[in-house]
Amino acid sequence: MNVLSFVVFAVLQILFLPLAILGVVIVGYRQMVVSKRLGTSQTAIEILNGRWTMHVFGMRDDEVTARIASVLPNTSTFGLWLCLFPLWVKHKISGRYFGYPRIVNEGDESIAELVTARTVYFDGAIARALDHVDQFVLLGAGLDTRAYGVFKQENVTYFELDQPAVQKVKRESLRVAQIDARHVTFVEVDFSQDSVFDELGKTGYDPSKQTLFLWEGVTLYLDEVAVRATLQEIRKNAAAGSVIVADFYAKRFVEELGRGAKSKALDYTKEGLSFGLAFATDYEKTVEAFLVSEEMKRKETNFMGHNNAKGPFMVVAEFSV
Repeated sequence: MNVLSFVVFAVLQILFLPLAILGVVIVGYRQMVVSKRLGTSQTAIEILNGRWTMHVFGMRDDEVTARIASVLPNTSTFGLWLCLFPLWVKHKISGRYFGYPRIVNEGDESIAELVTARTVYFDGAIARALDHVDQFVLLGAGLDTRAYGVFKQENVTYFELDQPAVQKVKRESLRVAQIDARHVTFVEVDFSQDSVFDELGKTGYDPSKQTLFLWEGVTLYLDEVAVRATLQEIRKNAAAGSVIVADFYAKRFVEELGRGAKSKALDYTKEGLSFGLAFATDYEKTVEAFLVSEEMKRKETNFMGHNNAKGPFMVVAEFSV
């Protein structure tokens, strides 16, 4: 079956090449140009597209993401299918993952596995924490759907924080996709001006209750002062035992993305990169020292790409107040 799947894949890949190019153009235009017009993040679409792909390939159950993706104005599931259909057919025939998407052993990840592996590691950390908290706060929620799918629990209060333009697009997409969001409190925040906890306090957030804070895909767009200030605010306004799950990136990775074509693409939607940690030497001690400096207690960590000669390019860190 594996040989047959390669033969079918090769034929389809050749036949679909012009269509795949068209798909890239459609997806790229919506992700870049339409996102800029809407005042939303193009990188949030990149993550959503990756999770849509994981869903349709049977790697991760995420029906809500699939439904939102089908109605969002700044992506195209049609364009994604044009790009991925040969790979999907190969997977269906062989039952194996090839090229993209795929999951590799921890430490063997490359940039190609950033979305898939990061999503899996965050899912694991959320699952470990969610049964022990009363509130779930998504900082910079973007198009994340964890408040609606398998992580939706009756005894947990959900808060999603993001900029007004982002929440406008998301809430409209949830409505059109007929996804029930009544259990979620949406909090509009201008992160450059507003106090997160001042805004949260207006909407029912209880600082005496243990809380899970999800901070995914945000720190590399902030400077160190802003990252530390956010952690300090969480420590001051969250009950002891509250859990934070966040990702931190290697300084070299941030610097590499800050050069060349990717940098220009990020600048187009005003998503410049800034904060990174020095993972070149002892990355375990680097993360430990950073968390200790903010009086946080390290729990679980997943260092992506640590088997690479240059060391890991990022870490998903679970830590507590």
